[in-house]
Amino acid sequence: MSTPHTSKKTKQKKPCVVCFRIRYFLIFSGLILILLWLRPDWRLPPGYDYAAIVGDLFLAAFLVVLAWKWLVYRRSLKQQQPDAQVSEEQSRAQRFEALRQAADAAEREIAAKNRDEAGPRSE
Repeated sequence: MSTPHTSKKTKQKKPCVVCFRIRYFLIFSGLILILLWLRPDWRLPPGYDYAAIVGDLFLAAFLVVLAWKWLVYRRSLKQQQPDAQVSEEQSRAQRFEALRQAADAAEREIAAKNRDEAGPRSE
């Protein structure tokens, strides 16, 4: 039973890991912007192309995440295949058992019919 103050629409779900990472990134970048705003005389050392460095870091992070997600996907496929084979074996065993039971029932029915036909003739 639900309490009067909660409903299915207002239930809070636990945020995902990616959402937490985005929040941390936004908080961190916001702190950097605030620090730069508070100390405008602070500068990065000259002689480096910081835009290219940041772009390369984003590209590297993207490639690492892509490779990681691909590996997770491949592992999940490998784990699902044995499960599918096990369920196929169980399904096959269940079908075989059902067929065996049907064959046994048909055999008993035929045997009972043959006894009934042989029973009244007592010669």
